[in-house]
Amino acid sequence: MMSQINVIVIHVRAEQAAEYEKLWVERELPRWKDYHARGKFLSARFFRSRFGSDERRKIAKYVIVVEVPSMAEHHEHDQDPEFQEFDRLADRFQPEGPLVFGGDLMYSVGS
Repeated sequence: MMSQINVIVIHVRAEQAAEYEKLWVERELPRWKDYHARGKFLSARFFRSRFGSDERRKIAKYVIVVEVPSMAEHHEHDQDPEFQEFDRLADRFQPEGPLVFGGDLMYSVGS
């Protein structure tokens, strides 16, 4: 079975970045740890982009990269009522929708 990689770029108003990060640490990080402990997330990364093709300073870009065993775990997380509440709360920081990409892992080097 091939794992799935999901990449999301969240756009947040720069002046609200600290609030968004606090919300993420309080609401989403514990869920990530739980999903990882139960084997639902093989790996998960969250970072604030410091450079890239979108250099708008008024918009902070957060990149999420999650590897899940299959689409089933992806859907389980997205349908989790606690995630849906986090997502609803996080919407107030986002002046535009996220960029979302996903697909089956083809190659991987390292962990």
